[in-house]
Amino acid sequence: MVKTPDEILKKFWGFDDFRSTQKPIVEDAVLGKDVLALLPTGGGKSICFQVPGLATGQLTLVISPLIALMEDQVRNLKSRNIRAVAITSSLYSSDIERLINNACLGAYDFLYVSPERIQSPFFLEKFKHMSLGLLVVDEAHCISEWGHDFRPSYRNIKLLRETRPEIPIMALTATATQEVVLDIAEQLLLRFPAIHTSSFYRPNLTYEVIQTPNKLASILAYCNGKSNLCGIIYCATRKAVKELAKVFYANKIPAAIYHGGMTSEERSNALSLWIQGNVGVMIATNAFGMGIDKPNVRYVLHYDFPDNLEAYVQESGRAGRDGELARAIAFVDGKEHEEFQNQFSLRFPDLGLVKKCFLALLSELNVALGSGKNEVYSINLHDFASNQGISYLEIYQIMKILELSDEIIFDERTSHPANVQFLINGVELYAFQVKYPETYPLIQVIERKIGLDEERPVAIHIQNLADLLKSNTERIKEILEFLQSHGVIRYTPFSQYPKIQLLKERRPDEHLQLRYEALQLRKEVANKKLRAVLAYLSSENCRVLDILTYFGQTSDACGTCDRCTYQSIRIEEIEPFILNALQLPLSYLELLERIPLPKEQLKRILRDLQLSQKIQLIDGKFYV
Repeated sequence: MVKTPDEILKKFWGFDDFRSTQKPIVEDAVLGKDVLALLPTGGGKSICFQVPGLATGQLTLVISPLIALMEDQVRNLKSRNIRAVAITSSLYSSDIERLINNACLGAYDFLYVSPERIQSPFFLEKFKHMSLGLLVVDEAHCISEWGHDFRPSYRNIKLLRETRPEIPIMALTATATQEVVLDIAEQLLLRFPAIHTSSFYRPNLTYEVIQTPNKLASILAYCNGKSNLCGIIYCATRKAVKELAKVFYANKIPAAIYHGGMTSEERSNALSLWIQGNVGVMIATNAFGMGIDKPNVRYVLHYDFPDNLEAYVQESGRAGRDGELARAIAFVDGKEHEEFQNQFSLRFPDLGLVKKCFLALLSELNVALGSGKNEVYSINLHDFASNQGISYLEIYQIMKILELSDEIIFDERTSHPANVQFLINGVELYAFQVKYPETYPLIQVIERKIGLDEERPVAIHIQNLADLLKSNTERIKEILEFLQSHGVIRYTPFSQYPKIQLLKERRPDEHLQLRYEALQLRKEVANKKLRAVLAYLSSENCRVLDILTYFGQTSDACGTCDRCTYQSIRIEEIEPFILNALQLPLSYLELLERIPLPKEQLKRILRDLQLSQKIQLIDGKFYV
């Protein structure tokens, strides 16, 4: 019988030892203490609760805000023969009830739920009877209004502590200021928590900010000739991702793209190409990275800098997880202040406009008074924004504000695959196929796809089914609808639009009250974080010290960031420094990327070196 954490780690993960940062967290959790752990990106957070969870011999309840993260961890646990299930919005209510009932009967080791799920009376009642050994709050910074990703529904987690005070809680996050850490402990009602904070300092990761008049050209120059290295380029929008990708393809630099508007199959294919090393560069929005652990990422570039340092540290921290040297480079062109201010105005529209758009949305969705609670709707936000006479960015931010006001859950993904779940099986399903033999081939294909995982709907691709059965998509849809009409399956067609779930029934228009105070606080917090970003980009201090100071930590200057390197080069060393860099021919932009000097000073030195015939410029490249 496997009992100790070390035995569990060896049996299920194959590791002989915990990392030095993981071991004290696991030890305190096994002792039954409340634990609050701050582990930077790549620190191995999941093992910190999964091993103690198994050690209890009881169910571990994990509260997580992201469907993709939940599903990824469940797949990972199942691959290790650990019983796990996630309850997500893609499940039908009857399936949710069945899974929760099974959890009460001891069918699982891990049950993953969203913070919204725990609010339901059914869940709260069943929670009282679960044999629980540990309650885990992942991405715990979401509970704090001072955090960078506040989720109002996280505030309801304390109901679980009040209902079952004997169950120890472990809260984990990758990025949190001291202010947020204290708020997490208070909001979760933690009792004398063991607080574990790891340093954000990564000695193998070099931070740089490169000023350039042309960010795209500079990034292209940096990536050119590095096809043997693995890297990530982060952009703020899907449009920017596509534009960068076009330029990379035109310059014959292999790259994959990843953003929330792609289908799950497209994202999976792009990820496989990158993970397997078939392409070196992944150009992505911040939808990419959560739960993805590729150790040999040598560089993370930012075409667009995020509006808070928490996000930047998380994204840049995906480089160099193998402990080898890696670079985190932000490219800026001097327009950041203006662009951030414009984005800030869009993020916090007038509350009157928010209320007007929400009421219009309820009307467009035909939600009657007294109805709508927990119902899910697809919505074409582009068309809706156009009808309201506002931009897509404004309507997107309005959806986010409605989330903050606890009115909706906003699933911004623009690709929701078709899915199927069988409602009958065994003899009953066999008899149906005998009666309607034309359905047999499709049923057999879907059954093989589902395999043993009958606890949830399975995604299907209509075109793939049509190709496999040498049919056409219209015929496949026709059979699926026929099967649904006869109670054989539940069939949900493909949707290309975002979804919203209403959390409350529709009230009379005059009774709709949005949380003005919450919005105002978020505006103040966002403004504070934005000022920290602008200070970081313009700072002449050590980059690492700036980051650590923001998170309430201290260290000596790193000696490797662009500011430290620039300050450490004496004037008499600059010329040999440049000549050494030109052992390989480089363009001006490539030199600018490598030489930590102001642009005008570098131009002047290059001109002097040309005049003295120490270097020459041929076809846009400098040669020694």
